Amino acid sequence: MSIAALLAVAIALVVQQQQARTAQAVDVRERHFELIKLMLDHPELDYNATDRPPADERKTAIGMSLWMAHWNTLWHIGKLEEKALRFNLEDLFANAEARSWWRRVGSAWSSKGTRKERRFLAIVGEECETARTKHTVQRREPVKSGSGVRD
Repeated sequence: MSIAALLAVAIALVVQQQQARTAQAVDVRERHFELIKLMLDHPELDYNATDRPPADERKTAIGMSLWMAHWNTLWHIGKLEEKALRFNLEDLFANAEARSWWRRVGSAWSSKGTRKERRFLAIVGEECETARTKHTVQRREPVKSGSGVRD
């Protein structure tokens, strides 16, 4: 009898855990939808908009912070792999304003309490630095033919 009761408790715990994971996934999808909707309604919040209207730069910083928090949440619940995180960050940090924003706020953005959080922040820092280096190299003027420099 006690084995049957213990088995019933174990099954109930597994079902609850599955329900919690499903609820997390639904919450994350809803947050993503709300972020996209927010960016459509307020293009000044979109860090990646090419024709973003001029606005208070804090609005763009808020948009970047919202996306970073979203990716951080996905990272912590195991729904965002490192490759996908790096892909998203490469897109974010293609924007010089985003790189500047992260250099200003990155050290204070999180409590860095867990190993997983520290890894997340290390990846963000690496991608920001990679983008900075990449865009610095791309800005150099090409040598023009006939400029006195041998080819």
